[in-house]
Amino acid sequence: MIKHADSHLDHNLTTEQIEHVMQRFADREAFFIETIELPEVLGTVPCGLHGPLMGDAPIPESEVTHAARGTRAWTSRLTERAPRAVRTITVIAGPHEETCYQCKGACGFGAMHAFSPCMTCECKGKIKHACIVYTMFGGPLAPQEPGDPGCKNVEASSAFWAEHALSR
Repeated sequence: MIKHADSHLDHNLTTEQIEHVMQRFADREAFFIETIELPEVLGTVPCGLHGPLMGDAPIPESEVTHAARGTRAWTSRLTERAPRAVRTITVIAGPHEETCYQCKGACGFGAMHAFSPCMTCECKGKIKHACIVYTMFGGPLAPQEPGDPGCKNVEASSAFWAEHALSR
């Protein structure tokens, strides 16, 4: 597993915590989701999930607002509750493919590449990574939100998110 420009690492983890996770999963070469506990020496991380999975009562609708987070096209249930400190980190990682940065995907097209093949992608136009970290965040894995176009079980997701919310 490697870090990549497309890795989503903006969940307030320290450099030391990220490096610990990267070292722990350095040999991974396929998709995985795993939740680990940090050693005490690495401290805690913020977790913005609230609700029964975290030992709380269900979060009532009167306590939430619905708003888009970041660049997402869907809304999330958000609460004014502060994130809590936890020692668990969930890591999601897997394969990644991108256009070759050297030839810009133009290998095999045009006379220029006929005599000077791209050494980066071997004229395939794409670079494939076996495993990059997609994201890591404090707390347990929660189902995708029901508005997420990638959500595979909207019914189960809706039930979960009816009782849970994220810190604003």
